Amino acid sequence: MGHSFAITRPVNPLGALPVLTEEQLWKGLEYKLRNPTAFVAMLSASKTIVDNGDKMTRELTMGPNTFTEESEGYAPTIMYMEMSTGLRITNIVSYGAEDELLLTYSFGNGLPGVPADKPKPSAKELNAIIGKAMDKGIETFRELAKEGKL
Repeated sequence: MGHSFAITRPVNPLGALPVLTEEQLWKGLEYKLRNPTAFVAMLSASKTIVDNGDKMTRELTMGPNTFTEESEGYAPTIMYMEMSTGLRITNIVSYGAEDELLLTYSFGNGLPGVPADKPKPSAKELNAIIGKAMDKGIETFRELAKEGKL
């Protein structure tokens, strides 16, 4: 069985502008689902096979490997993605104790870029690597909002 990890980031840390709404964050996640190569550096190609709004099947290419991914969204809170490799990813939009908007990415049965037969990186290492990608994604959502695309 593969490694697992979850990470949460505040969507609107102090000073971040524009402040994203729950609706904009969800639209950003949908945008990311349909344009993954702009967000996931390891992906070299993405082809949508079926897009039924809340459910999607796409073919993804990472290095020499091509696999399919099934996704299902439950707006505005949960987006599930399951790859033919067995990797499961969940994106969750939630709120903290002070009503701050939060985004959580969870990975089950594997971590992107970490072979299952290799030791799992420490939580600190994963938090740094995945956190950097999450922060960049949230900033891209902010840019899309500025451009009126969300």
